[in-house]
Amino acid sequence: MKEKSKNAARTRREKENSEFYELAKLLPLPSAITSQLDKASIIRLTTSYLRMRGVFPQGLGESW
Repeated sequence: MKEKSKNAARTRREKENSEFYELAKLLPLPSAITSQLDKASIIRLTTSYLRMRGVFPQGLGESW
């Protein structure tokens, strides 16, 4: 039973990691940066990006 629990936890972690890295790939950053991010950084950058999109829904345009 203990082995089954370990396998279930391992599978869950693999799925979570896969989703985190898929989320990181969606961030508007170079892949050289997103491939080095840890989970907390991925969440922090994603929430910041979503907040920014709420403030600037059309983007920043060519003013940048």
